[in-house]
Amino acid sequence: MSAEALDIDQGKSLRGEMTSARRRRTLKFVRELADHPSFLIGATILAILTLIAVLAPWIAPYDPNKNNYRDVLMGPSSQFWFGTDGYGRDILSRVIYGLRVSLMIGLLVAILTGIFGTILGTAASYVRWLDGLLMRTLDGLMAFPGVLLAIALASALGPSEMTVIIALTVTYTPRTARVVRAAVLVVQGMQYVEAAKAVGAGHGRIIFRYILGNALSPLIVQMTFVFAVSIIAEAIMSFLGVGPPPPAPSLGNIIADGRTYIQEAWWVAVFPGIVIAVAVLGLNLMGDGLRDIIDPRHRSER
Repeated sequence: MSAEALDIDQGKSLRGEMTSARRRRTLKFVRELADHPSFLIGATILAILTLIAVLAPWIAPYDPNKNNYRDVLMGPSSQFWFGTDGYGRDILSRVIYGLRVSLMIGLLVAILTGIFGTILGTAASYVRWLDGLLMRTLDGLMAFPGVLLAIALASALGPSEMTVIIALTVTYTPRTARVVRAAVLVVQGMQYVEAAKAVGAGHGRIIFRYILGNALSPLIVQMTFVFAVSIIAEAIMSFLGVGPPPPAPSLGNIIADGRTYIQEAWWVAVFPGIVIAVAVLGLNLMGDGLRDIIDPRHRSER
């Protein structure tokens, strides 16, 4: 057998071993997720809430925006499980549709902060002369309390779902960028990255194949927490009137409607608040489970 044919066979064998190793790591990771109680509970809660939100048009018992002045401020009953508000609207239906809005906003904010945070964090750590400029700019944004900055931005842009998404993305991208930057700095010092540079691999190949592929774990965990915080922040912004405008239901503006009747009609504010708490709990449990499995330091403490 010629030396060239031998090299080809060895290359194929090496690629096969690498593929098999990746498959084993993936299966191990899936088994660890399935065995982790925190992740399982959180994922189950999130899956149930997501299913409710997706099926909102079919499972909501009433039109969430339909006024019915004959049933104003009715307490929880067999007809209205969560009661009605000051316009006679069914709270259960409004909570289901409000959950849909909150999950959509939280998911989009998590995705967008993940994308922009990855771009900025990678650029800051890989292009050294950009590090100081980008990090000082992001530090300046992080100096403002997160929710206050989001409220100021949404107030300037006007109340709508899109402005909430933009405001929260601007607010939480700096935190995500710092997480990515720290992870990329660690990966950049690994021997396989130095070896890729030594053999003349291009910057794009090094970043996407060798660096980002091994630095995404902290980003995934961070995105679950951004998802949870965004749900809370959206509720706060809607409560203050800078979120999705009424009569479109969101969990925050449902609670805002209920503050007027909190003593005689507690159910208007309490039930959407419980849904927010359950959604955030599920996401935090998922994030904790992912962190325990992904981070070796937490894994060793289990």
